Order: sequence, then structure tokens, then C-alpha cells
Amino acid sequence: MTNLLKKFLKRIIFGKKCDQETFIRFLRDGGAKIGEDVNFFLIQECHIDSLNLHLLTIGNHINIVSSMILTHDYSWSVLKRKYGEIIGNQRPVKLGNNIFIGADSIILGGTIIEDNVIIGAHSVVSGFCEHDSVYAGNPARKIMSLEEYYEKRKKKQFKEAKTFVRKWIDAYGTEPDETKLHEYFYLFTNANQPLPPTLDEKLKLCGNYEQSINYLKEHTPTFKNFEEFLNACR
Repeated sequence: MTNLLKKFLKRIIFGKKCDQETFIRFLRDGGAKIGEDVNFFLIQECHIDSLNLHLLTIGNHINIVSSMILTHDYSWSVLKRKYGEIIGNQRPVKLGNNIFIGADSIILGGTIIEDNVIIGAHSVVSGFCEHDSVYAGNPARKIMSLEEYYEKRKKKQFKEAKTFVRKWIDAYGTEPDETKLHEYFYLFTNANQPLPPTLDEKLKLCGNYEQSINYLKEHTPTFKNFEEFLNACR
């Protein structure tokens, strides 16, 4: 089956959710303000409230995994049945810049998420999420600052990388090459060592390649090279 035919069938089956470009164009055409580098992962499982797209603002460098964003709800139906009056509930949602929304989260109407925020999987978010923070839970609450999360993740890097290597050996009977450690190569790499193209491409993600290169220039890795890293994992 040719790629052209695959794209055609995908468009027939999934419509506006056939790919990122088509879905984002649909949102913008409907009135939503969408920035650059916005990614919907598991796009067919993402639900964006299409009834009020003019109430939705999404900034730059946003990653959303199989989640829901609502700008209204139908709870007023209960009030109408009880009291006969329609009480509207339509509120804007605004996402700042550099945000990750974990799998199966729900962003409710009236929510504002500032810059540099991580939303944990299965969170229900309502209200205000301050910048440089990590939120999770139902209802979502701030669990730590982004700086605290950064330090926490850094401390766990070698332990997780070691587990990755050992599990790889168990599964395939051989050691992984350095490109397979594409989330842990800072443990054994700095700017004085040439990077394989795969890892150099990784540095280009998120739109701050120069910042990553500058960090590598000043960075002192835990291990001198990949072989020393593997020896520590064995």
C-alpha cells in the first residue's frame, strides 16, 4: 500500500483527526488561537471542545497526550429541569507556553495554565496553574515546583539508564548502542565528543538547540565515555 493511499484512507477514516496539520488547521479555522510547535499525541483519542473554539488559546511548544479540553459543560440541564431557567456555563481556556499535558487528563472550562507547566496523567484541571510548576491529581493540585522536579529527575538518571540497559540485554541478548540511550546520553557525553546524527536530532527538539549545545559545552558528564557508562551498568 502506497503512502498516498494510506494518507487517503486515514483521512476518510479519521477526518479532521487524520494528522496533526489537519487537526490544528481545523481548530484555527474554528476560531482557536494556536501557537507553534503544538503536538497532539494519540490524536484520535484527544477531544477538544469544538462548540466554542473562539474560547480556546494554546501557546507555543505544547505537548498533549490523549486528553480532553472543555470550554463548556451541560450541567445546566439539571438546573433547567429543576428551575426552568437556563444558566450558561461557557468559559475560556488558556494554555501558555512550554506545557506538557499527560495522558487522559481533562482541562475544564475557565482554566488558565501558565508557562513551563507539567500536568500529570489522569489529572482533572480546573482554575489556575501557576508557571514553573508540576500539577497532578483529581482535582489537580500543585505537587512541586519545576525546579524541584528537575532536580528529582536528574538524581534518578543513572539508575533508570542502568535498568534500561539491563532490560535491553535481557530482551535482545546484546548491549544497546549509544543511540538507544537517546534520553540518557548526557550521562556520558559532552560537546567535546562528536554526536551521532540520531542524538544531534534529539537536541533539536523543543526549539532550543543552541541552548542544549551550550549546556553540553559546560557540562561534565558522570562518565568519560559510553564504554565507561556500559561498564557501570554491567
